[in-house]
Amino acid sequence: MTNRLVNIVLVVLLLFQTAAAQQISTLAGTALTAGNADGNGAAARFSEPASIATDPNGVMYVADRLNHKIRKILPNGTVTTLAGTGTAGSTDGPAGIATFNEPWGVACDALGNVYVADTRNYKVRKIDASGVVSTLAGVGVFGTTNGPVATARFGFPAGIAVTANGSTIYVSDYNTHIIRKIEAGQVSTLAGSVFLPGTADGIGTTASFNKPYGICLTASGLLYVSDEWNHKIRRVTSGGIVSTLAGSGAPGSIDGTGTNAQFNYPSAVTTDSLGNIFVADATGHTIRKVTPSGVVTTYAGLANQPGATDGSYTVARFNQPTGIAYSRTDRALVVADKANHVLRKIIAISSINLVLTVNGSTTVCTNDTLRLTIGPAGLSNYTLLENASVITTSPTPSLVLTGLSAGTHTFTAQALDANGATASSNTVTVTVLPAYTPVISSSGGSAICNGSALTLSVSSASNCLWSTGAVTSSISVNSPGSYTVTATGANGCRGLSTPFTVTLQPSPVATISSPQTSVCAGQTTTLTASAGQSWLWSNGATTQSIQVNAGVYTVSVTGTGGCTAASMPANIGTLPAPVVTVSPSGSVILLQGNTMVLQASGGTTYLWSTGQTSAAITVAQAGSYAVTITGANGCTAVSTPVTITLIASNNMITTQGAVSFCDGGSVQLASVFPGGNQWYFNGLPVGGATATTFEATEDGWYSLAVWQNNAWLYSDSIRVTVFPTPDVPLANDTSACSGSTVTLNLPSINGSMYYWYDASEAGTLLGTGNQFTTSAITTNTVLYPEVVNNFGCASDRLDLNIVVKPNPVAGFTYTMQSVSGQFTGTFTCTTPSPAQVVWIFGDTTLAGNTSDQTISQYTYNSEGAFDVTLIVINDLGCSDTLVRTITAGARFPAFIPTTFTPNGDGRNDLFRVRGDQFLVREMRIYDQWGTLIYTTDASLPQWDGRVNGQTVQNGTYVYRIVLASLESDAQEELVGPITVIK
Repeated sequence: MTNRLVNIVLVVLLLFQTAAAQQISTLAGTALTAGNADGNGAAARFSEPASIATDPNGVMYVADRLNHKIRKILPNGTVTTLAGTGTAGSTDGPAGIATFNEPWGVACDALGNVYVADTRNYKVRKIDASGVVSTLAGVGVFGTTNGPVATARFGFPAGIAVTANGSTIYVSDYNTHIIRKIEAGQVSTLAGSVFLPGTADGIGTTASFNKPYGICLTASGLLYVSDEWNHKIRRVTSGGIVSTLAGSGAPGSIDGTGTNAQFNYPSAVTTDSLGNIFVADATGHTIRKVTPSGVVTTYAGLANQPGATDGSYTVARFNQPTGIAYSRTDRALVVADKANHVLRKIIAISSINLVLTVNGSTTVCTNDTLRLTIGPAGLSNYTLLENASVITTSPTPSLVLTGLSAGTHTFTAQALDANGATASSNTVTVTVLPAYTPVISSSGGSAICNGSALTLSVSSASNCLWSTGAVTSSISVNSPGSYTVTATGANGCRGLSTPFTVTLQPSPVATISSPQTSVCAGQTTTLTASAGQSWLWSNGATTQSIQVNAGVYTVSVTGTGGCTAASMPANIGTLPAPVVTVSPSGSVILLQGNTMVLQASGGTTYLWSTGQTSAAITVAQAGSYAVTITGANGCTAVSTPVTITLIASNNMITTQGAVSFCDGGSVQLASVFPGGNQWYFNGLPVGGATATTFEATEDGWYSLAVWQNNAWLYSDSIRVTVFPTPDVPLANDTSACSGSTVTLNLPSINGSMYYWYDASEAGTLLGTGNQFTTSAITTNTVLYPEVVNNFGCASDRLDLNIVVKPNPVAGFTYTMQSVSGQFTGTFTCTTPSPAQVVWIFGDTTLAGNTSDQTISQYTYNSEGAFDVTLIVINDLGCSDTLVRTITAGARFPAFIPTTFTPNGDGRNDLFRVRGDQFLVREMRIYDQWGTLIYTTDASLPQWDGRVNGQTVQNGTYVYRIVLASLESDAQEELVGPITVIK
């Protein structure tokens, strides 16, 4: 007892230490979201990924089961399709056309080849390094045949493992309970007894398995097996010797040593570089660890707690993990989390905390050398990272970096402890300053004109030393030559400038000439500068001659030697523009047939847009009219256009809406004139109606008069028609029994139509006409009819109530007595206080098998099943009918067979329930994996052994049948096995 307690404490401590050391993250896919998309990380989609394998470069391969594909995942989480179209099939060929059928297992060798347990095709497939898919073994038919790979048969290959050179392949044959071996073109049985599930250890066929699933192969040739239905981890040598490493054989999630531990349908195994075995414990929703000596601990997840949470051991959750592999490149586990449709990653975190330090200042210049130290010493694979990317690795903790780019660098370090777990360091930030090159600027180019000087400067610098010997930031030079400066930048880095060369050049002469001294507004004149190499005018122009408006202008002339001279200002004045007026102005409306005079002033000459040259013109057409005038100084001006619009008397009024409407409606009339309006109704002016718009609500004639150009303009009249609105329909409320229909009648109205709605406003149109029949009514209902006359005008809606009367509920009990071959039944109506009852006892051999008594007796002359009918009527006239099958005589319970033979010979071809006194309400059939394959109801309670038109394979299936008693409301659910033998 004491030793057992000590063992338990040690296991708990080991669990606690391990739990604190694992970190779980989602590598690819989105939890609980199935799909078929390639992409990076969470953008990718899988559909029940079944298993996973890793190659020496850390690339992962996934058997994407329900997508019928093999997927490839790079270490950064980028997912692509390696092979498979996504449609179930068995086509060989290039990856883009090859097909698979629910692949469960995947493995890879060191030569770039990928091997697939193509489960539903009963084949072993190979994808070579160029992406071509071929069938390695199996004819595609269920079986256990050994021999040449071209004729061998497999029975649901689920797991696969391969040697590094690809010469030997191992396969777990799930449904035949054996481990197969493929070598030198031959298939053989390594261990296990065909079709004999068991848990025996031994050699070759003396050993037994129960649905072996995932397998993995060590470098020494040792094979580990997830013996799923035995809930064990088995070990098989290359000679076929089978032993149990861990697991009691009972399902559970208990940690411990050897057979004291329990697994819950373990689906996959893998080993790390230290010989530890890791198990995907599918139904337990955990990842388990088994040491080489058989000590079992829970490595990640919480037993029997499915989920999709990332995080530490105590937080992370899995959902039916069925695949697991160990990546030696980053010493991490990768898990195919089947029910979550994602790939997860587990990293072992060391308890050692590294210390990363910089030897010297953390601020250096670009060309400086940076030295770092990672402590403690004695670890392996010291690695320096920046932003999670590896910068350098070293077997020692001392690192030297040169040639760092300018900017801020954030470094962390990692190393591997004695257990192969990753130890991480603190973060160190190093600032690398850019190299400083002083830049010399000049106060006036690089040429010195006679008698002038240049100021050479270097900005944002200190500790300056010029080639002249000066130590200031600026120097003045008045002689040609080459000048440099050495200086320290603002970041503390020091550098030498490029040489700045100064030359001596002659200066030009700058003058401006112009033909005019004043111009009209908007007009230009020409300014010309004296000769030179280049010019810069005060308005920014750079040509020798420029066109300018009025203003003050100067020019800087640069000679051939680069020296410049500035001109005296040239002042160009402005001549005043004439002022033009036109009367009338703006927008003018003109009645058709009338004319209008447009009068212009302010100029000495005139030119209209019509081509006329007089100051006044007469217009009669619609259009836009403008005039250009010329003043005494020759300057011109253009008037603002006058817009003339022509209208007819019948166009003076516009309508916004229909001029015919139902009583209570209106139409808005609008004048085209902005002012001077007077509205008329039936030939008389409407007092105060002088606005641009008028709201017409009455039946009659409307017109408009407008005061325009000292005269009244009269419009044509517009007829407005107002239609009458019908009265609300007349009808009385009514009532009905629950579940009945009601026909409602309203009086017919010539030229009108009834419309029935379910709401007082808007709502759904239920029907039309003066007669309306409801559907079966079970609750109080309100209908809303309205009347629409031949003008389209609608009345208010009537609220018509239908009150539902309650129905009685028919029910009865009975007892049966047998005397001398006759059976007397006493029938008691259990409906409370019925007003009337009617019994029909269902005996067709005798007349008068009815009664109207609440408690009645009837004698049957022979045994059998009879349909007894009870009709009850309450005091409101509402009724209910109950038909129940009763039995007179012997009763036979349900009998369910355990075997049937759907081979079409007419004997035992159907699986059905025998017996009486019950009805089959529902029948469901499940396969050995718990998948529902067939269902029916009381209409056809039997199974002919077929699914989707095909007879199922021989084997044991599970039924679920719901029976209902014919004599009561009781139901019974039966579950059990049924064996199909064709």
